[in-house]
Amino acid sequence: MKTINFLKSNINLNTPLLTVIDKFSNMCRMEIDGEDEEFLFESGSITHNGKTMLLFSLVRQFSDGDSEPVQIHTDIIYNTDENINKLSTCSWHKNYGDFIQTVLLSKAFEKCKNLRIEKLDIWSDRT
Repeated sequence: MKTINFLKSNINLNTPLLTVIDKFSNMCRMEIDGEDEEFLFESGSITHNGKTMLLFSLVRQFSDGDSEPVQIHTDIIYNTDENINKLSTCSWHKNYGDFIQTVLLSKAFEKCKNLRIEKLDIWSDRT
């Protein structure tokens, strides 16, 4: 899938969060054979390797004619020392502009924008 390949070739553990968001935005402008596009931003506490960490997740979802929508995920995990619960959000958007504004104005973005990425996972699935 060209969208996944684009993300994997342009994002790595050393990529700053603002650049990750920019590359995700570029991927969202790529033409797809689908409709009913939606965007999901999630952040919150997860357990990774026995440690509480922060998940920062960007998702592009669309219907390609099959029964289940396709989702393209960019999941980023950060170490953080503050109260992760204050950084939790889950927000669906049909409009990409609203989605990106929500991401950039989030408490999670403010906290993570200068942190080093601990784990990066770029993948796709059907819901």
